[in-house]
Amino acid sequence: MGRVGQLVRLGVVFFCAAEVALSQTESTPLRHLRDLKISDIFVPAELGYVIETHSPAPASSLASSSHPIIVHIQEAHSNYEAQKHLADILDRLVRDFGLTLILVEGGQGDVGLEYLRGYGPPDNRKEVAEKYLKSGILSGEEYLDIVSDYPLTLWGVEQDDLYQQNVQAFLRAESLRTTLGPVLARVRAAAELLKPRLTDPALSELGDKARAFEQGTLDASDYAEFLDGLARRERVSELAYPQLTRFLAVRALEGQIQQAHVQQQQTALMQRLSERLSKEQLDALIADAKGVRGKTVTQRAFYAHLNELVTSTKLSLDAYPQLALYLRYIEEGAQIKPATLAEELDQLAASLRAHLASTPESKTLQELLGQLDLAEKLLDLRLSPDEHQRFQSVNVGEMVSHWKSFLTEQLHQANLPSQSFDRLEALTTAWPTLQRFYEAAAKRDAVLVERAMAKLAETHEPLAVLITGGFHSPKITQLLKDRGVGVVVVAPKVSHETDERLYRAVLKYKSGHGSFEDVQAAVHDTQPETTQFVSQ
Repeated sequence: MGRVGQLVRLGVVFFCAAEVALSQTESTPLRHLRDLKISDIFVPAELGYVIETHSPAPASSLASSSHPIIVHIQEAHSNYEAQKHLADILDRLVRDFGLTLILVEGGQGDVGLEYLRGYGPPDNRKEVAEKYLKSGILSGEEYLDIVSDYPLTLWGVEQDDLYQQNVQAFLRAESLRTTLGPVLARVRAAAELLKPRLTDPALSELGDKARAFEQGTLDASDYAEFLDGLARRERVSELAYPQLTRFLAVRALEGQIQQAHVQQQQTALMQRLSERLSKEQLDALIADAKGVRGKTVTQRAFYAHLNELVTSTKLSLDAYPQLALYLRYIEEGAQIKPATLAEELDQLAASLRAHLASTPESKTLQELLGQLDLAEKLLDLRLSPDEHQRFQSVNVGEMVSHWKSFLTEQLHQANLPSQSFDRLEALTTAWPTLQRFYEAAAKRDAVLVERAMAKLAETHEPLAVLITGGFHSPKITQLLKDRGVGVVVVAPKVSHETDERLYRAVLKYKSGHGSFEDVQAAVHDTQPETTQFVSQ
């Protein structure tokens, strides 16, 4: 699932963990205000997660006097759940902030589908668009452009030659999967045979848990608690992992909370406050409470307001222990940074592997398994930028030669069936082809930002959305920060991995190298789609 998938699963644990509060009035759309703030942007937890935020540079350091903000959405291509949530996030940004400008990768200039609105009534458009969204043909922003009546501008920010280079690199890399996939599978099978003989059972369990978490079949909280328990048992210090410590502490608080008692004590406290607050203060608090129910105000913002009023009226929360515990839970949970927590989980797992690999053979096998994980992701074109950077320092030829000699020797010593790794050298010759895909993807980053900024300057919009795949996100976020733009990085909520077969079929189809029937086969429907927009 990669880094984004990990962050999303981490974000789902606490409903308040990565939310950014908003303040909004129905009578004054924020898009007309030049003082739009990062803290105004709000994404409901059931739709997605704010991964990180960066405030815009002071106006004096920008070419214009505005303070532009870009909501940078990390999309999961051809994942129906993620794309539906992306559409819902955009819908809220339009309604709450008057968003009109959506910048996208994969196209140039005006790529809007507003013209399709004339081909049928809303219900018909939605029914058909839903089918194409499920097939991966439509993206979330395209779906919204068809089914809504919003005045949206979908603007492609690609440079065509660079994009085509990336597509061609993808197609060349794709052809290698059928030949190299079975070879790497044999390496994986041999390594798995040796694990029980060369590694501590706890180390094997750690590997299984890490892979389950990576693949999305193990919940983030369960993985964190497993690592914590193993670290305590093996006496591996966790002092270097403050976000994990906070995460586990908040989980413990969560177990102490009795929601019924929280509600009762909140009602009692509100009654006490009503006797001491002015009408204006009470109305403002009630408005915030309604905002929480309407998902326009975060629980953190409401309870911070409530706590301020408790302090100003000299009341004490001692009489409301469950409510006080809940306020602490809300505030502590809001301090958790999913990106940092994900890094700490990776780092602790690596420390535990090093600790548990007590023999030279065990250490070598763990190193091999780590390299094999990267090689498999490389072949599937799923490396994150950090993983790609790590793999660049690897001498693939030496790595492959070492795999063969180590596995052959260890299988022989363990009296296990020998394996043929004769075709493994093909990974060495394939490496430049696979590398070109990532190089082509990286070249696009600066162009995407440059063209996004040009469109932002042309339209003078204080707010825009930029949608790209997760691989581009770290570099693009840094480039936007360097340009003085305010950035809110968002990942739509997703509970399962993208179907790689569907993703590849859609990309081939859209690039003119595949068929719609291949797409339909990938969504388990081999019949060609014949539904069309019907004008009525």
